[in-house]
Amino acid sequence: MASPQDLSTVTRLIVTFNSADVLEYSRIPAHELATLAVDNASSDNTPAEAQTLGYEVLNLDQNVGYANAIMAGLEKIETEFALIANPDVQISTKAVQALLDAAARNSDCSLFIPRIFKPDGSEFFRYETRFDPRVRNRVPPLTDQNVDTVSGAVLLVRRKPFIQYGGFDTNIFLYFEDDELSLRFRKLNQPMRFVADASAKHIGDGSSGNTVSANRIKDISFGWSWGYLMDKMQLGNRWITFFQILGKLLVYVASLRSGKARRQIGIANGFLKNLAGQPAPFLRNSK
Repeated sequence: MASPQDLSTVTRLIVTFNSADVLEYSRIPAHELATLAVDNASSDNTPAEAQTLGYEVLNLDQNVGYANAIMAGLEKIETEFALIANPDVQISTKAVQALLDAAARNSDCSLFIPRIFKPDGSEFFRYETRFDPRVRNRVPPLTDQNVDTVSGAVLLVRRKPFIQYGGFDTNIFLYFEDDELSLRFRKLNQPMRFVADASAKHIGDGSSGNTVSANRIKDISFGWSWGYLMDKMQLGNRWITFFQILGKLLVYVASLRSGKARRQIGIANGFLKNLAGQPAPFLRNSK
């Protein structure tokens, strides 16, 4: 078994976009845990707030999405490990140390996840990706074990192997990054390890603004990424799924659920763009 790692071997990596209101939630003193905030061209004072908290800031000149920002951050830091966490995730250095201890015990593994709790104290656990059959026994693990699906909200990675295995898919602007990662790691037979003694709290959907324009970007991105992952992983028939999306839209319109209808229009829009072979909307540096 490898020797235990200390906190100097890990850098926390946070992607921010108009996240000033939630950044305080992520506070860990810089002398306890190095933190790099990769800012996706926020229009608020997020970079200044991150610096106030003692975080190093990498300012991007445009919003390149979550995956590209993560990969840019991984290229900038030099520590062996990276703790990838949303800005609305609260985690203690004790929990980070538990993840590092698990890494020392499992040298063949490059990805580790803690328990995740919601603000109300209930536990969140990803039992399957959107494309898997629903798991019946929906009880979070009680002990360390390999899992089939991870949440992108918070995870510890061995930086170099994680990059070698592809990291996060930079074709994706937003959504389904963790589904794609989980499915790809399965295909590569790379273990993903749940660590029972480590825990974090996640506000959920608090990483960016909740404006009309932000929600439009989210909805269209959700639809595009859905179609993209189906195509990449050969998961079902995209045209059938598209018509199912339209069918649900008609139900929302007929039942006068305007909010759901508006979101469904965005999803349909993004899905259709993927069917047309277009790169991810809003991703200016698409390959």
